[in-house]
Amino acid sequence: MVKWFALSRNQYLGFFALGLVLFALQELPYIVMPLIHMESNPVMEMQDKSTILNITEKALGISCIIVMLFLVRGDAKWFSLSTPQEKVFFCAAIVAIVGYFIGWVFYFTGFQSLPLILLSLVALPPIYYTFIGLWRGNYVLSVLGVFFLTAHFSNVWNNLK
Repeated sequence: MVKWFALSRNQYLGFFALGLVLFALQELPYIVMPLIHMESNPVMEMQDKSTILNITEKALGISCIIVMLFLVRGDAKWFSLSTPQEKVFFCAAIVAIVGYFIGWVFYFTGFQSLPLILLSLVALPPIYYTFIGLWRGNYVLSVLGVFFLTAHFSNVWNNLK
């Protein structure tokens, strides 16, 4: 982890390299999607019904990635599970990403119900980022993750209902 300069007492503009791996994990289903033949693909064929919701969702999602990668706590290590809090939040992030992958397996095999899409493919990525923020002590990321969850869920639900 690199810290370039202080933004506040304990927050730095820097670079959290492991964040790239965490982001790539979340994007993995989209990377393998072209290799999988599906009869239908409602997630990729979805038409946006609200420009405001779409822009808000995209801005919050991109903000989560930027904040995860470039806002680092002053005392943070590259990887740490030294406190009970870190262990709980890291495990919660792992549970979220595993649930997300399980949802994609169902989706890729043709089970593409609205509840599956909303609960696993839509809700779990922002929850994943929220728990990464809590694990890392990056509370800006945690708050953005909650807002991203609201916008992402609302936008996709609005588009697919």
